[in-house]
Amino acid sequence: MIGGAAKALRPALPLLLWGAHFGVIYATHAFACERSFDEARVMGVPFVQALVGGATVLALLGLALLAWAPLARMGLPEADGGEEEPRFRLWFLFAACCASALAILFQATPAFVLPAC
Repeated sequence: MIGGAAKALRPALPLLLWGAHFGVIYATHAFACERSFDEARVMGVPFVQALVGGATVLALLGLALLAWAPLARMGLPEADGGEEEPRFRLWFLFAACCASALAILFQATPAFVLPAC
């Protein structure tokens, strides 16, 4: 039963990853502005940009891992309950990964262009 629920909810993982990235960006900005870390630097890079950049790279790597599985299984037959299953979940997972990657890049761009506070 748990395997079936995990299989059914897997297409939502890219959207959850996008939401987590969104939360990290805004929490980082709020923390930096509240604690006056907007001028702090990590290895010569502003604190906020370094943290947002790291979160963006991790989120995009996670999306790449999630998107790789549907591409690898596209040609294989998949049976669920004795019947051939349409490829809807695989296509939706891949489409959600692509849309989430674009959204993550779109929401991270202002953090690199604009000042933190």
